[in-house]
Amino acid sequence: MVGVAGIASSFAQNVYSINVVGYINLTLTNNFSLIANQLDNGLGNLVTNMFTGLPAQTVIYKFNGATYTSLTYLGAPGWTPPGARQMTLAPGEGVFVKKPVGTASINVTFVGEVLQGDLVNPVVVGYNICSAMVPQVGGISTVHNYPAANQDVVYKFNGATYSGKTWLQALPTHWTPAGEPVLEVGEAVFIKSTTAKNWTRTFNVN
Repeated sequence: MVGVAGIASSFAQNVYSINVVGYINLTLTNNFSLIANQLDNGLGNLVTNMFTGLPAQTVIYKFNGATYTSLTYLGAPGWTPPGARQMTLAPGEGVFVKKPVGTASINVTFVGEVLQGDLVNPVVVGYNICSAMVPQVGGISTVHNYPAANQDVVYKFNGATYSGKTWLQALPTHWTPAGEPVLEVGEAVFIKSTTAKNWTRTFNVN
C-alpha cells in the first residue's frame, strides 16, 4: 500500500513566472510498491540522492520495456552496482521499491518543483511503467489526458496483484471493467500500449 501523507506548495508572488515547490510523503508498507515522483528536484532526479534514510538492503527496480535494472542500498557503503547509480525517477517515470525483510514500513519524501507548461511523457508500444507528471489525483484520461487507444490496458498494482482496465473504442464508456483508472499522487502504473505516442498534458498554476 502506498499512502500519501501530504503535499504542500509555496507560490512566488509579484513575479511574472510562478514556481510551485512542494513535497510528497509516501509510506510503503508492502514488500513491493510501485511508486512515482511527480516533482523535479532540479538535480537530475537521481535515485541515489532522492531516497534518503532507507534501511539497508532496500532495492529499487526500474523497467526499460524488456527487463529490470536494480539498484540496492547497502547502508553506509552507499548504492550498488556502480553502473546503475545514474538511475532516475523523474516525473512521468515509475519504479518498484522492495523493502527489506522484517521492515515494517519505509517512509519516502520527494521534494521539488511542480512541472508546468506543455508536459510530454513518451509511451512505447508494449509495456511501460508510467505516472502522471503532475501530483494530482484524477482519472488517467479525463484529468491527466492520457490518449488511450483501442485495446490499451492500464494495470494498477496493490502490492501483491495487478488489476487491469482496458480501453475499447466500441464501448460507450470505453473502459472495461467499468470505470476509468484513477491515479493517486505518488502512484505509478503499468500501461500496455498498442501504439507509440506522447502522453501530453498542459498544466499551469493560475
